[in-house]
Parts: sequence; structure tokens; C-alpha cells
Amino acid sequence: MKRVLKISSRKAFARISLILKYLSERDNISLKDIKRRLREDLGLSVSDRTIKRDIRTLREDLGFKILYSRKKDGYYFEKKPEFIFPKLTEGEFFTLIITANLINQFKNTPLEKDFESLQKKLEAILTDKVVISSEKLRMALSIPFNFIKPRVNIKDTFEKIFKAITQKNRILIKYHTIYSDEIKERKVDPYHIYNYEGIWYFCGFCHLRNEIRDFALDRVESVRILRERFEMPKDFDFYEYLKSAFRIYKGNTTKVKIKFDSYQAKWIKERIWHETQKIEELDDGSIIYEIIANEEEIRRWVIGYGSHAEVLEPQSLRDSIKEELKKMIQIYKV
Repeated sequence: MKRVLKISSRKAFARISLILKYLSERDNISLKDIKRRLREDLGLSVSDRTIKRDIRTLREDLGFKILYSRKKDGYYFEKKPEFIFPKLTEGEFFTLIITANLINQFKNTPLEKDFESLQKKLEAILTDKVVISSEKLRMALSIPFNFIKPRVNIKDTFEKIFKAITQKNRILIKYHTIYSDEIKERKVDPYHIYNYEGIWYFCGFCHLRNEIRDFALDRVESVRILRERFEMPKDFDFYEYLKSAFRIYKGNTTKVKIKFDSYQAKWIKERIWHETQKIEELDDGSIIYEIIANEEEIRRWVIGYGSHAEVLEPQSLRDSIKEELKKMIQIYKV
């Protein structure tokens, strides 16, 4: 029975990829040399047993003809492969093309040219490795990435902040805050860069506000990397931090209950909008939708559904929407 290939972690994948690279570069390489190079490249101390298991994976699961020489005490390819890439299925090829198409998110960043290069190489190299042509795939499926685009070039800002994150250096930024329309200098410990709907942000500890804040890269007027070092809190998990928001706003969250009528309920209940959501279905087809969210952010979302949605609680959110509707009535002279 054929063994199912499982590479259970990014470290294992990186390790196996490097072993393959080492074998390709030399006619013969010993376990000792493989261990040394893995330590230099990945900072890993790996046992002989682990390396032998990785080589067995390359042989038995990926089909590489790797031999062992007792005389030279090392491993080598029986015949070096011209191109180290197994045949791909439609789904695997599709996944790679999606990855390459993420170039749209990386416009005006230091990674833009790398993604363009990757896309061209995939299309050129994988022509005879897939069971469906790229042209047929494009005819069968579309992958739209219609993101909002910043009006300013953020390449230099992205590069500096990313460098500061990887080197654990504090930064001094001049940041334009939309609400106050002010530019203030802030010292920040940058933790993570992420993209939301086409706009790049970074989160980090703001020394001015004494809390973790999010900053849009296109509103950063200038960045200076400081010599001061910082340590990221051990209990900080970016993915947990991101999940705390309904969309992008963090903090000031409260329990919100919204009633959607029978018309809109059909669409609302077929989606998981947030991990905290709860849905109560009523006899008339309407639903009570409950979520933990930032009031300002959920207010904008609810208003978008017009008369199909009614906030039940908290009262502060009901009042806020009432005030907004009064302003809209004046604008439209109802």
C-alpha cells in the first residue's frame, strides 16, 4: 500500500527542501555536513535519525533516486534531476497559480518583483508538469482580486518596517491620524505586517498610547529605525489578535444583537461572519444575530443593510444609528 506523504510542519518542509538543495549542489555529502549546514541555514540541531528519515521521504514519497556510498560515507543522486518538481494535479497547479496571483496585494512593496518573477517562472516551468493546461484552467475558473489600492507608494515604508520587525528594533514614525487630521510622532515596537482588503497595516506597541495599535502604511509619513531593541510579549499571538476584530477595528468591543428580517436573514445565516456570532431563528423567518464587536465598526455594517436590519442592543448603538439616520434625512430632504 502506497504511503501518504505528510510533511507536518514548516520546519520539516524547510529542512527537506534544503537537504534536496545540498544534494543537488555536490556529488557527495555526508550526514555530518548536512547537519552542519542545517544548523547554519536554519539554526536547527538535527539528529542523524531525522536526516535519514527525511532522505527516505525524498526517496519513497517524492521519487528521487538517492544512493549512499560507504566508501565516501555520503549520499548522492544516481542521476541529478534536471528539474526538482513532481507532476502536479489540477488542484495543486491551481493553488500555485492563486499564490502567484497574490501579486496584486504586493504592489508597491519590496516583494512585488519577486511575485512577478514567480508567476512567470511557474507558467514557463510547469507547462509539462500538470494534467491541465493553464489556458484551460483560466477558461474554467477565475480568481478576482479586486482590492482597494493606496494612492501613495509604500515600498520604502514597507521595507523599513519589515526590517525593524525581523531585527526587533523600535521605530519612530510620523503618522497621519484621519479622525483628528493631525500628524504626530510616535515610538512603536512593530510586531506584524498584514493586509486587509488591499491595504497594508502593521500592528505594534505604541508608546504614545501605551497599548497595541494598528497603523496603515499609506498614512505613515516617515519611518526611522532606532537602535533601541524590544522583545515581543510571549503571550502575543497575531492571529488571535486579528480574530478579536469583526473586520479591522480592535478594542472597545461589546455584545451586539441585531434583528434581520426574513428577506436578509437568508444571506446572513449562510455565512460565518465572526467566530463569536450566535444566531437565533424566529418563526417568521427573521433571525436575531448576536456578535461581540466594536460599536463603530458594526454600526457601519448594520447601516449598509438599511431597513432589513434593526439593532436591538446595546442602546448606545441604537442611539448612534438614530443620529446617523437623522443626518441622512436632512441630507436627502426626506
